[in-house]
Amino acid sequence: MDVIFKEFILEPIISILYFPIFWYSKGLVKFFKSLLSTLKEISPPFVLKILIANLGKPMYGDYSREGRIISFFMRLIHLFLIFLKTFLVFLILFLIFLIYLFLPVIIIYEIICNFNNNCHYFLYQGII
Repeated sequence: MDVIFKEFILEPIISILYFPIFWYSKGLVKFFKSLLSTLKEISPPFVLKILIANLGKPMYGDYSREGRIISFFMRLIHLFLIFLKTFLVFLILFLIFLIYLFLPVIIIYEIICNFNNNCHYFLYQGII
């Protein structure tokens, strides 16, 4: 009887009570680190260093004036696209992080509203 109480009653209650503590402490740190590693994989810093260091050097050994001008602007466009890609990935990862933060709160709010019929929704009813 003691094993049944422990496994089927006590452990689920402890897990439910521990969930918010884990979600907003260890889980949040682990999730944030994984997002940072994803961002570092998307835009490695050594690519930017090499690109900026070689910004004035001509591409493909074309040392003519036209070759230098074309090389400079091509590398400038490449640099801009790298920054744009990094910024867009950062925005997406930031939105995922916000969803991670507010998802338990929204779920609990929806559960409470499900039991209380006169609840005012701050979200459109069709979202969740």
